[in-house]
Amino acid sequence: MSEYTKVGFEINYTLHPDFAVKSLGAGDFQGTKYPASIKIVSRNMFERLNQKTQAYDEIEEEITFKILCETDELAGDLLHTFRTFRRNGQIVHLKGGLPNANGDVIVLNNPNEFVIKDIKDNKEIKKGS
Repeated sequence: MSEYTKVGFEINYTLHPDFAVKSLGAGDFQGTKYPASIKIVSRNMFERLNQKTQAYDEIEEEITFKILCETDELAGDLLHTFRTFRRNGQIVHLKGGLPNANGDVIVLNNPNEFVIKDIKDNKEIKKGS
């Protein structure tokens, strides 16, 4: 799994509960191995006056966060966790760098710090629950 070898700076991102999330299993493509991960896509929208039409156009800014996972199961658990965050309206704080060549921000947080614990029986909530 690719990891930063040195972190000279990090950016704190605040993820509001209006995002899309998907899981990706580990695999390889053309001889390059890829770890399991989840991708989170979020958008900001603002309006800008179009000088020619004199109407306000809606402009979107999009960012993709990628959380690398040790296992496919952890990616599935994180998918469920982030859906729960979204459903509950919870704001999530992520640490990362600048977007890479693919436009993804690699999240520096340990993925395990996001996994939700069920308060009633202290078991991890699994996908599909």
